[in-house]
Amino acid sequence: MRGLAVLAVVWMGCGGAPLPQTVAAPREEGTEPSPPLRNAFAAGRHRGACFAHSLGPGVGYGTPAAAASLGELRDLGVDWVSITPFGFLAAPDATEIRVLHGESDERLRAVTAQAHALGLRVLLKPHLWLRPPHWPGDVSQRDEAGWAAFFAAYREFVLRYATLGREADVDALLVGNELVATSGREAEWRELIAAARREFPGPLGYGANHSEAELVPFWDALDFIGVSAYYPLVEASSPSRRQLVEAWGPILDRLGALSRRWGRRVVFTEVGYPAADWAAWTPWATESERADRSEASDPSQPNTRLQADAFAAFLEAAWPRPWVGGAYWWKWFSADGERDFRDPFAFRGRPAADVVRAAWTAPDPRSLERR
Repeated sequence: MRGLAVLAVVWMGCGGAPLPQTVAAPREEGTEPSPPLRNAFAAGRHRGACFAHSLGPGVGYGTPAAAASLGELRDLGVDWVSITPFGFLAAPDATEIRVLHGESDERLRAVTAQAHALGLRVLLKPHLWLRPPHWPGDVSQRDEAGWAAFFAAYREFVLRYATLGREADVDALLVGNELVATSGREAEWRELIAAARREFPGPLGYGANHSEAELVPFWDALDFIGVSAYYPLVEASSPSRRQLVEAWGPILDRLGALSRRWGRRVVFTEVGYPAADWAAWTPWATESERADRSEASDPSQPNTRLQADAFAAFLEAAWPRPWVGGAYWWKWFSADGERDFRDPFAFRGRPAADVVRAAWTAPDPRSLERR
């Protein structure tokens, strides 16, 4: 059992609300010490959004359209954005990672500069991708030789972006995202994290899928706990906000215990809901899967009320918890247009954006924490 964390207080920027900042927990005698904690919260919680690269000429990262889109996020009260370069695996047991060049190094540098010019901080979030129906949680290997080859390729992938992040003055880095079947490989992950620390001077995290967050064995090697928070909340097509708030209670209790155990604050590196029925039970479901659950629901009609209620319920339930280090809403595209409304998770131009603005641009930013 690892030692309890020692609590210190860091004065929160943007309003000065005092929030507890956990520091590295003492290790048991005879074990290797944790690395010094790098403060990811010197300016307070991350009021974040996942900033997605739009495809097409003149609309992706680094373009004038992206700068305007970042300005809209700033007007919502967002002060951090995550930017995401992708690496493609041909199959869950593949060991070759092909870099996708839509989010090129040049574009990543440019969008980082755009964000910084607007006073926004940047979380660099390299992400493996597979052809559906597979997802990153399926990534695995059949034998030790396969694991060795995979981690060699993945280490190269992460260190590429650790170097880019250092050169572009990125503010924080995720070393992985939702790699559920790999996170039990503790030795490989600790070696990779140590290598990333040597290359990148800022805070490091890992974005755990909600199903693995409490099982990850290497949180002490990182500076914060990241969680993709697509928890099934209420098994109903369109539950009320009050039902959603109550459903968050036991989940947040467990995450609070996780934070205390490891001496790390929790950042919801992804949290979002499609504007659709069943969004608060199976947010990852396809349109046809949602239609199969309820003959009465019309998947072609967006349920923007449920999306907004789910955003509001998260803020009401989670944001006052002192161990919460921030949240990144999934997702917001670099260019306005039809794609914002074709993607069910997009919240630009929908009532959910008004929920974020009301919460994160309040005259007294401590008001939500006191509720």
